Amino acid sequence: MSASPDVLDVLRTLVQRALDVEEGVPTTPVPLGSVAVADLLAAIGRHRVTDVLRTHGDVLGLPVEITRVLDSARQRNRKRLMLQTFETVRAVKLLNDSGIDVLVFKGQALAVQTTGQADARGAGDIDLLVARDAVADAHRALTSSGWALHPCGRVEPEMWAWRHVSRWGSALTYLGDGGDVDLHWRFEPIRGAHPDFAELWPRRDHVQVGGARIATLSRSDALRHLAGHREGSIWMRTLIDLRRLARDPAVFDGDLLGPATVSLAVARETVGLPEGVPDRIHDQLDRVPVSQLERARTLHGLPVTKTFGGGAGSALAFRNNLASSRSLADVGQAAVILVLPAHAALPVRSRTVWTGVPTAFWLRALKLVRGVRARIRPGAPCAEQPERAA
Repeated sequence: MSASPDVLDVLRTLVQRALDVEEGVPTTPVPLGSVAVADLLAAIGRHRVTDVLRTHGDVLGLPVEITRVLDSARQRNRKRLMLQTFETVRAVKLLNDSGIDVLVFKGQALAVQTTGQADARGAGDIDLLVARDAVADAHRALTSSGWALHPCGRVEPEMWAWRHVSRWGSALTYLGDGGDVDLHWRFEPIRGAHPDFAELWPRRDHVQVGGARIATLSRSDALRHLAGHREGSIWMRTLIDLRRLARDPAVFDGDLLGPATVSLAVARETVGLPEGVPDRIHDQLDRVPVSQLERARTLHGLPVTKTFGGGAGSALAFRNNLASSRSLADVGQAAVILVLPAHAALPVRSRTVWTGVPTAFWLRALKLVRGVRARIRPGAPCAEQPERAA
């Protein structure tokens, strides 16, 4: 179900004023007008902003019909957060005990870094970043301790698909009873879009999660990752993260790439930016085309459909990859990913490139049929993946 412009307007105002309160700015209750409670609750859940709105719900004047539901959702989130905390600490210890340096990003690490509260973002997956040459060892550590790759992509280091994914992809998802782990070796497939692990590691910050000292991205790197990742065009929660990170003017030292500038412009338009953002940054944001802001607003009103593989169409992914490219090599990589993306290799069980590539192309040719089937049955498991091929 899509959210109407009126619902989005009320939600944006609520989030803006909640963040104002966090920054010590006086505010007043927000009138809901003709917006139905059910529609607003649906939008709150869809944009993952339950926690920030319930924390400041009394000041915002939210009616009891809304706060009661948010309280219930928050209680469920807290139970998940307890498991997530335990599993985050366990995963980091597993990797560290295997001699692997690891950065925890987004999730509870970001919540603590930006607010001091581990529950400020709600529950979610556990995002880990390791060096690319440590991925195989990290894989073995996780799979020997209860986590398992998604059923649609159970690849192993001796397979051609593993080599293809590690070269042209950016992450693998491991399912666990207490929390799923997204194991990253880069933030997105285009290598030049973000610094690599070796550059990020010396700049790392540390936060306390579950009583353990956890390494995470520096604030500046966290802002550039979130802004460059474009999730702000999907979820307002990401825009909240950007505003919170922007409270420290030092995060803006250095240049901003095009995708990051667009995301920050969307954040300024949607949830606002705090005082202290440098004028030169606002000048950059002023140059972002209005069409980009309108597109984000349209996307904010649409439902999110999630299938294994990310759900993004090839044309959109290619456009994003081109926008992230900083060199001719990056452009060439974007072209390769368009033709044979990492997820296209996941069903292939071949050990060699000679059988792996033809099989992957054959399966890729069936994508149109699978896409139609996914639209007919959007809840079907592994909707973007075909049957496994030997």
